[in-house]
Amino acid sequence: MQDEQLNEALALGARNKIFRAISKSPGLHFRELQRRTKIATGSLQYHLDFLLKRHIIKAEKNGKFVRYYSTRGEQLGENQETMALLRQPSLRKIVLYLLTKKRANNERIAAAIGLSPSTVSWHMVKLVQGNLVEKRRVGRKTFFYIKDADNISALLSTYKKSFLDEMVDSFVEIWDEMQVQVK
Repeated sequence: MQDEQLNEALALGARNKIFRAISKSPGLHFRELQRRTKIATGSLQYHLDFLLKRHIIKAEKNGKFVRYYSTRGEQLGENQETMALLRQPSLRKIVLYLLTKKRANNERIAAAIGLSPSTVSWHMVKLVQGNLVEKRRVGRKTFFYIKDADNISALLSTYKKSFLDEMVDSFVEIWDEMQVQVK
């Protein structure tokens, strides 16, 4: 019966397009979903409300964004917050940099990704609070490390196509090669 209701709800082309976009790219926010589906604002909001009321998708407030996730199929579970952080381009650049360098201080990260040290510092607070990054003092410097590099790398690999980011593509290519060598 549930499959019948799902099929009925997704029979409309626009709803099906929205659901597929959310399923392929969990954690998209409204404007990104609008860009990818090319559905007008009012229509998109109407169909999102329809899908939310029928529990086909769910919405999570994350900072100033509402992010959308499918309630069907593969679930992110505890990785939902990680994915929400990885959807933010500046945070993703920082994470990718730390994944390749293992550790770095604020100044080195800022220089590498082209952001001011104060902006990087602000982003690092979010990454530490989100439990993606750990900070340790060594003498007078504070260094940042990725907490669970394998989990984050696996998420990036699984959802590589949804990021539309060449840096992610390059990282995943290297990470996948390393995984093959380990096996």
